[in-house]
Amino acid sequence: MLKKACLLLAATCLLQSVSAAKQPNVVLILADDMSPDLSMLGTPGIETPNIDAFAKEGVYFYNAFAASASCSPSRTAILTGMWPHSNGNWRNVHTPPLNLPDKAFSRETHIVDTVGIGRDVATLPEVFRANGYFTAITQKLHLSPAWRYPYDARDPVQSEPKRFHKVMGDFIEQAGDRPFFIHANVAAPHRPYRVHLNSNPNQKLPAANSIEVPSFLPDTPGVRRDMQEYYACVEIADACVGAILQALDDAGIREETFVIFTSDQGMPIHYAKASAYPTGTRIPLAVVGPGVVKGQTNNSPVSQIDYAPTILDYCGIEIPEVMQGESLRPILSGGDSIEGREYVFAEHNSHGPDPREFYPQRVVTDGNWYYILNVDPDKSQRLPDDLRGVEVWGNHAYDAIIAAKESHPDEYAYLTLFDKPRQPEQLYKIDEDKWGVHDLANNPERQAVLQRMRAVMNTWRAATNDIEKSPLEIPEQPDAH
Repeated sequence: MLKKACLLLAATCLLQSVSAAKQPNVVLILADDMSPDLSMLGTPGIETPNIDAFAKEGVYFYNAFAASASCSPSRTAILTGMWPHSNGNWRNVHTPPLNLPDKAFSRETHIVDTVGIGRDVATLPEVFRANGYFTAITQKLHLSPAWRYPYDARDPVQSEPKRFHKVMGDFIEQAGDRPFFIHANVAAPHRPYRVHLNSNPNQKLPAANSIEVPSFLPDTPGVRRDMQEYYACVEIADACVGAILQALDDAGIREETFVIFTSDQGMPIHYAKASAYPTGTRIPLAVVGPGVVKGQTNNSPVSQIDYAPTILDYCGIEIPEVMQGESLRPILSGGDSIEGREYVFAEHNSHGPDPREFYPQRVVTDGNWYYILNVDPDKSQRLPDDLRGVEVWGNHAYDAIIAAKESHPDEYAYLTLFDKPRQPEQLYKIDEDKWGVHDLANNPERQAVLQRMRAVMNTWRAATNDIEKSPLEIPEQPDAH
């Protein structure tokens, strides 16, 4: 009997050891063009019960910032742990839609952009594949070149909660006994809003008098209607998050899965998306998983380039030296900050390949002060199509703002800001001025802050080899062909 008991104890210890050594699953949920608009944060007029409940299971970061406020640069920063000007994917790129066959995502693809990451850059899908993980992605790729992101499975599901639940279940089943990395892109609230609303006919718009219109926009019926549709699409994104998490619950693996909820950039309107202004770079971020403390919030500045090192750290995988971000484990384990971290950075180069959209900006922030360097301030900037187009992108706010230029000249000025030269430097106190509408760069009482932020910016640009000339003049990346 004693011998059998010892054998049973040894077997139990062995099983516990194997279980403890099992690498966690990872799910990265990435909403498209969503500012930190959540009912838990007091955003008026909306309800986001799934994200709110999820955030309370782990750590929510109040001062999370995108590396860039354009889709491809921000997503590449997330998956490489590097700044866009460092990894090479400095603007939006054209890539295959996810419903194409495998060949379209190989070196034999017929869809290749001239911009993409360099050969020395490591991507999360590559690292996970090398470590035995099953990898999958939803909605879109938007990363270049496609073969540097070798996902085992792809599904173009956009913003339908029931479809997300099924797709997640299918991915989990395909993973089998392997740990998995699922990159769950959610299309909402990206424009056109009415595509998401048509796919979710039961979704109601919040009451017009219940929502908040950002102070850089004129509060007119047309603009308010546009914001109603944006907030309704945020609620659709929340429902998709709930469906993704439910699939993990149904599979009985929620507790062994490391989950991040975030966004690629802020809301899809001018002075936000496709710019370096605060509403474009500030994003939601909540992290839940094994070893992560519960019910915590944090004010430390963090960046999208921190996600990849954090994920690999929790998976017990060596972090490639080329990654520039830092693991958030010290905070996720219950600490207040990352040692030595006081600032994070962001950048804008160009939204798309049109040279008229090129306007280089650099950002440094500590979560309170927000400094922008306009590298070529005398240049004008053409707004991207989705920030002014009605027919394709359903941006009804654009025409409404132009119609209100006489009655709301100050708000109209934020639309015309992009058509003319700007000041070389801009400074905002975003803990008091969340929309970034009060530029303090010329305030005599803020010159010490301006000089400090300028010095930090210069040091960062030198350390990351941030070039002075336009990326349009950079030779094409050798691995983007």
